[in-house]
Amino acid sequence: MLTGKNALQSDVNQPWEQTNQAWWDWYVTLADNSGQQTDELLEGPPLPTMESPSDAEISEELGSPYTLTQRHREAFCRDGFIKLANVLTPGAVIRLRQELIRLLGETFNTSLDGGARDRFLSLEMAWLDNPVVRAYVLSARIGKICAELLDVKSVRLYHDNILSKEPGCGRTPWHYDDHHFPLATDDVVTAWIPAQPVPVAMGPLSFAKPLDVFELVKDIEFNKFDTSYDRRVAEAFEASNVAIEDGAFDIGEVSFHHNRSFHTAARNRTRQSRVVLASTYFADGARILDQPTMVSGDWEKFIPGAGPGDLAASEMNPICWPSGS
Repeated sequence: MLTGKNALQSDVNQPWEQTNQAWWDWYVTLADNSGQQTDELLEGPPLPTMESPSDAEISEELGSPYTLTQRHREAFCRDGFIKLANVLTPGAVIRLRQELIRLLGETFNTSLDGGARDRFLSLEMAWLDNPVVRAYVLSARIGKICAELLDVKSVRLYHDNILSKEPGCGRTPWHYDDHHFPLATDDVVTAWIPAQPVPVAMGPLSFAKPLDVFELVKDIEFNKFDTSYDRRVAEAFEASNVAIEDGAFDIGEVSFHHNRSFHTAARNRTRQSRVVLASTYFADGARILDQPTMVSGDWEKFIPGAGPGDLAASEMNPICWPSGS
């Protein structure tokens, strides 16, 4: 899967040399799938039948605030993630899924939901050209939640990411996003918005808790050629009886995870694509790392015109909260 310096050098201290989709094709090969069920695929979760909300209705919903409690904030601070119910209405989820399925189908020339077996598809920066996706990615509702969870005044967008774990696709390896984002700050959070219910058989995002479990595995060397990093992290968590939250996601439920939150996801054992809009936000004022690595992928596409050490504040990184800034 690797080419050029990425294949020849043993470390990760070089830029990524291929496309974003090639990055994902490589990254899923780092997951240990030896303990995964490989039986016949199951039917996916039923989707509600309803009239799709209008643009005006979507805009009104995404512009309204979601009430976070002190308990929510404390849980995020302690565990490094939180799953919030009813962040979106079922109608808003179905409208989002319709648009994401259409975009993925056009990009990858597939009908999805069985048309691209065993792959992990990714489509980033759709917000630039698609008004529906832009409404979700830049929404005041999501931005405000992120700012309040991070306890910062203002957040910017790093990038959006439409992700589709196709039927039969294997595990996502254990990781934390601090490896992936070239940002010199820990005030980074990703909103993981499923575009359908996600039962356990579909491979929901699973989190290790509390947040500081990353300390248990900080000395494990990342290996870009095999599954050893994933296996060693899993073994370390098991040896320390680390708690794992791996429950299903109801429709409209959204998770938010910190850049040091260790997480994974199991194989998609259903015949339905697990489609998600994952958007990452960071505190305004953050700078780019002095030495980004290939694990950050094509980061210069997300922060164009800036280099190592510079402020991460390009036109591709708009302030999402406060709204209208």
